[in-house]
Amino acid sequence: MDTQFDVPAGPVLIPLAAVLMTVSWFVLRRRGVLTGPRLVTAWAAILYLIGVLALTLLPLQVALGVHANQVPWYDKASFIPLLTIDARTFMLNILLMVPLGLLAPVVLRVHDLLQLMLVALCFSAVIEVVQFSTDVVLSSGRTADVNDLLANVLGAVLGYGIWLGMKRFAAIRELTRRLTIPARR
Repeated sequence: MDTQFDVPAGPVLIPLAAVLMTVSWFVLRRRGVLTGPRLVTAWAAILYLIGVLALTLLPLQVALGVHANQVPWYDKASFIPLLTIDARTFMLNILLMVPLGLLAPVVLRVHDLLQLMLVALCFSAVIEVVQFSTDVVLSSGRTADVNDLLANVLGAVLGYGIWLGMKRFAAIRELTRRLTIPARR
């Protein structure tokens, strides 16, 4: 028996956002570092994460049964970089990760390019592994692509470069100081 259904984005992501925003408020308050600007930073990061999930993983199309998964697992991803590149998708993936490069210094306290590239690579790799896994197991239709990893890291680097350029101004440095979520004590 074959089964097909969709897991819509709204009923999953809206409650997830509400829970994460509430938890972030409690965590900042408990740590004694709750301020309006820091809460805005945390919520901006959460909304960015929710947006990334909405664009990369949801809605999730699920197809189960005998006829659902006829493509071999090794054909469900693009493993060769640049050979199968789609310029539009590459550019959209770059744009998707620019906010990560802007948020990482204030949320994760990333302070050098190598650290940022590692964060972006890990974040992107998680997305691609989940896309690949859900396609292999559930026939979701989401394709993992090594070019997405390259574009995502490039986008985060671009966002970080923008942040570094803006940080040259005293007003931005002060704003960054107010927005940065401090490390645990």
